[in-house]
Amino acid sequence: MSTATNPQPTAPTETDAPMSVRLVDRLGRALAGSGLTRRRFLSRVAVVGAAVVVDPIRYAIKPGSAYAQVCGDGASCTSGWTAFCCTVNAGANTCPPGSYVAGWWRIDDSPFCFGAARYVIDCNRSPNATCSCRCADGACDKRRVCCNNFRYGQCNTQIRGVTEVVCRVVTCTAPWVWDRACSTTVRVDNRTRSHNASCLPGRDATRIDIKYQDMGMRGSILGAPVGSERASGPGRYRRYENGTIYYRSSTGALAVHGSIDQHYRERMDGINGALGYPTSEPQGTGVSGGLQVRYDRGTIYRASSSVTPVAVTGAVDTEYRSRGGPSGSLGYPTSRTARSDGSQLVRFTGGALVQVAGGPVAAVTLTFLEAGSRYPTSDPDHVGWPIADVITVGGQQVQRFERGIVTRTAGGTAFGIGSDLADPYLELGGAAGTGGAPLRRATFVAGGRARVLHLERGMLVAGRTGTRLLTGEVLDAYEAEGGPDGRLGLPTSSSVTVRGGQQRASFERGAIVIGTDGGVQVLTTRSGATPDDLATSTPTGGARRRGRTPGDVAR
Repeated sequence: MSTATNPQPTAPTETDAPMSVRLVDRLGRALAGSGLTRRRFLSRVAVVGAAVVVDPIRYAIKPGSAYAQVCGDGASCTSGWTAFCCTVNAGANTCPPGSYVAGWWRIDDSPFCFGAARYVIDCNRSPNATCSCRCADGACDKRRVCCNNFRYGQCNTQIRGVTEVVCRVVTCTAPWVWDRACSTTVRVDNRTRSHNASCLPGRDATRIDIKYQDMGMRGSILGAPVGSERASGPGRYRRYENGTIYYRSSTGALAVHGSIDQHYRERMDGINGALGYPTSEPQGTGVSGGLQVRYDRGTIYRASSSVTPVAVTGAVDTEYRSRGGPSGSLGYPTSRTARSDGSQLVRFTGGALVQVAGGPVAAVTLTFLEAGSRYPTSDPDHVGWPIADVITVGGQQVQRFERGIVTRTAGGTAFGIGSDLADPYLELGGAAGTGGAPLRRATFVAGGRARVLHLERGMLVAGRTGTRLLTGEVLDAYEAEGGPDGRLGLPTSSSVTVRGGQQRASFERGAIVIGTDGGVQVLTTRSGATPDDLATSTPTGGARRRGRTPGDVAR
């Protein structure tokens, strides 16, 4: 605002060139003048260009200057109005050092805010600062700086007194929202409806332009622009030194900055990646120091400024948030691994969530997750990622993985078991079955022709002769003969109890029979007999019987 009792500025004023009815003549006049320096030439080019873009018809056929088209009425130093802050504060639409937000007024139906209210905020000299009255040196904003002694006074009322207005900030955001130090007491001055500066958005501004303006432009956390505004899919975006403003009609303009936006663009392929467009700006997580940004298909979380952000997408993010997000038992995400088929594994401080190929989301402890991939990928006990939640069988935790299970030994150690042994182990009842819980991880036997899983009450053998469970005294006798590496070879049947109470099992090169009196018979291949004969006859060479399969054992 101007007053009748203000000191006069020390800098000279600049008059505008007269208007011509022809645009070419207007352009020539605007650029003409003796002693035209390179800087002033470029400045005038920018103003005339802006005038043509903002209102070409009005600039071409109506009286007035290019300056008036861009900066509005009262742009000269002698007009008595105060300059805009972006003119005198290196492009920052913020109060410069040595000043504070002192008051504001409203302009109704502003063409610079899409027909809504525009707000002008005075930055007054701080009581202990110094500032000399002068004219601004903008491209067309030549208004006063530190000259007008005036204060509306709705902001920072704890600061007493009236000092000179250093410059003016403009926003399309209500001052009490823009700065909580301002009250909602309204002052209106529509005489300033046309006031503007070449450093501010014009009448042709986009939603992104206005968002950037209200954040403070070069004085905001975003810094200076590094590219022009671009369209992408259903929205638009513009890059800045320290972030991006994204716009869609459904969300409005959203500013995302710092390491979260960098991670989104560089690691998640930005708008065209798995997350889509942002649906929020950075917001707290409920845990001190944390930030999150929501997107169409997920969220990026950052535990602190010193920690790399982590993206969580799709159903995994939905499950994570249903468990309380960063405030829940899982804590913050620490890493994410994705596959080309859409599968993802996200580790958290308190566990992990996994989704394999569009299947259900499985929760897994870090201990079980490590056990599933502890061995080389060529090892049958490298079982991949979990595909179901953990269950308890016979007092032991068991979790299905892509190529087997992870469970615990009788002593509590977690380890993986490949499908060749895991499937029959579960079919036999797991830890609650005949064999009980595993004692240690599976090993190769018989020159690599089979693998053995030692159980509390048995031995599960999977190999070229099928999958067999040996238990009790038959197992004791088999191990006494050297087990799979001994003279009997691999089992061709599981331990069975036949009529009369005998226990027996057949092997590649013999059989073991436990009599009702506990007597042990170890039979080896007879002259002229084959392993198949033994597999389909009684251990004593009697009548032939139907061959047994792993399915028979399971039944």
